[in-house]
Parts: sequence; structure tokens; C-alpha cells
Amino acid sequence: MLRKLNLDWLTFVVVSVGYISAYTITSGLVLPLQKIFAPQLPIVFSVLFLPHGIRVLAVYFLGWRGILYLIPSTYLMWAISVYGASIDLAILSPLASLSVVYVAFRMVKIFFVSRSKDVFGFSWKECLVIAAFASVFNGIVLSILHGDTFDWILIIGYSSGDMAGQIVLLLLLIALMKINRKLTKLI
Repeated sequence: MLRKLNLDWLTFVVVSVGYISAYTITSGLVLPLQKIFAPQLPIVFSVLFLPHGIRVLAVYFLGWRGILYLIPSTYLMWAISVYGASIDLAILSPLASLSVVYVAFRMVKIFFVSRSKDVFGFSWKECLVIAAFASVFNGIVLSILHGDTFDWILIIGYSSGDMAGQIVLLLLLIALMKINRKLTKLI
């Protein structure tokens, strides 16, 4: 079955570890700080949601297969942090968040032609545009799943937290690439 879908275990492990690590940093560091400095914000969203960056990068590099790779880790982290903490979020929330990233990816691929791709076929500008669309779509969908209506506070919260997470993750990725280039020149 995995061969028919063109999936492999190493990619699954890398994507899963990336998502679980990003989620752990968000829930273990960002959310406690958010509770201290902005206790009035709803607990259902983070002001810096790093896993969104992993979702976008997985779909950017792997296409629809990125969703398949992410489903187990997103539901694992959802079960631990949301269901386990009795936070009222719909069970479809993880799947909805993954789906909107793919919709944004397809929209950007159709309407946005990037000329600034590097050797690996990566364009950080294109990635940010995908993340921006996905952030807004995610905010709208999760707001509807959370309360059956548009809650502008939730939409803005989800969207801004997702975008902040994507930007921080891309900055870390760019820094790692630069460090890697410098190290390879030394060797």
C-alpha cells in the first residue's frame, strides 16, 4: 500500500518528528508564556504556532502526500493536548487544518509563478504566500468548527499565530541553511 501511494518511512519519521517537536515547543514554551503575558487570550490558539510551518513545508515539498504523513502526528498531538486537557475543539480540527494548507498550496501553485527558487526548488516567498492563505482559511474553518459561526477573535488569533509560527520556522530554516553552507565550505 505504501509503495502504491509512493510513501516512505524515513520521510514519515522526519515529518512526524518535526511536527511533534514544533508542537511540543509551542505547548511547552509558547503557551505557558502566553498565559503569563496575555492571560485574556483564549486557550484554543497560540500566538506563535510553529506546527503550521511544518504543515506548510510538508505540503510544499511533498504535495498531497504531506497530508498523509502529517495525519498521525497531528492527531497524536491533538489527543494529548486538546482532548487530554478537555479543551473543546472538534475532532475534525486537525484534518481541517491540514486540508486548508493543501487548498492554499494548490491556489498559489495555480496563480503565483515564483521566479526566485533556489537549487532545491524552494521559494521562501511562495512558501509565505501559501502560509498566509492557509492561515486565514484555517482561522475561518476552525472558528466555524469551534462555534458554528464566524468568531473574528478566533479567526484573527488562529491566523496571526499560524503566520507568526511560519515566519519563525522559515527564519530558523534559513539560518540552518546558512550555517550548513558555511560548515561545508570549511570542510
